[in-house]
This record gives sequence, structure tokens and C-alpha cells, in this order.
Amino acid sequence: MSNRGRGKRGVASCSKKLREDELHVEFDDDMIAMGKQKSKFASWLGLTLRARFPYHIPTKEFDRQRWENLWLDAKDYWNIPDDEPREVFLKKAKNNCTNWRSKLYRKYVMKNEEPFDDYKFLDRSKWPLFVASKRKAKFLVC
Repeated sequence: MSNRGRGKRGVASCSKKLREDELHVEFDDDMIAMGKQKSKFASWLGLTLRARFPYHIPTKEFDRQRWENLWLDAKDYWNIPDDEPREVFLKKAKNNCTNWRSKLYRKYVMKNEEPFDDYKFLDRSKWPLFVASKRKAKFLVC
């Protein structure tokens, strides 16, 4: 049983497999995902980032090739025909990574709790590194 309150969303899992004809996302003039699959695209991006980008490493420390591979995989998986949305996609992905780490800090580190009941995929062995880095960084800012 979950400890979240009534009306609160749980952790996304993207457990429903999409059909081949559903694996397409459109973009508006500002290169923001739109249309029928925009929510699924956003969920896919978030889950893919969490799976491929270790939470204990700051976003700015990931090399350029890792980000490029993410774009190429998204382009392939979602049948994106060209590189026009690439820059906006990568900016959103980096923001998503940073926000994910901030969420872990706010919801768990600040409360001296662990996220493993909610996020079973997280590597437990890296949690002490993440907590230490966040506490050190916050101490230095004060």
C-alpha cells in the first residue's frame, strides 16, 4: 500500500507498451512536444533519464556524448524525422535531470528519509554519496 494521500500521483512507470503507430511525437514552432503523444513522450524522457543518468552524479558532470546518445535514441524511438527539436529537447532533458535531483533532496534528504519505497530502481549503494554531496553543498552555501 502506498503512503501517498488521496488524489496524489504515484511514480510513473510507462508500463503500457505503445504500438508502432503511436511512437511519433509532433513539435510546435518553438520545438515543444505537442499532440496526442506529448504526455507519453514526457514520461518516456523522465524515465529514460532516471534509468541512464545516475542520480548521485550532478547533471553538469555528464559528458556531451551521453546527451547526444539520449537525443539519438529519442529520435529513433519516437520517429522524429530531423534534428530541429534537438536543442530544446536537450535543454529540457538537462532541466529534468537537475529537477529530479532537487526533488530527491527536498523530499528525502531534507527529511532524513530514503526514497527506495517510492523509487525501487534507485541504486541504494549510491545514496550515501548523494546525501553527503547535497549536505556539503548546502553547508557551503550558508
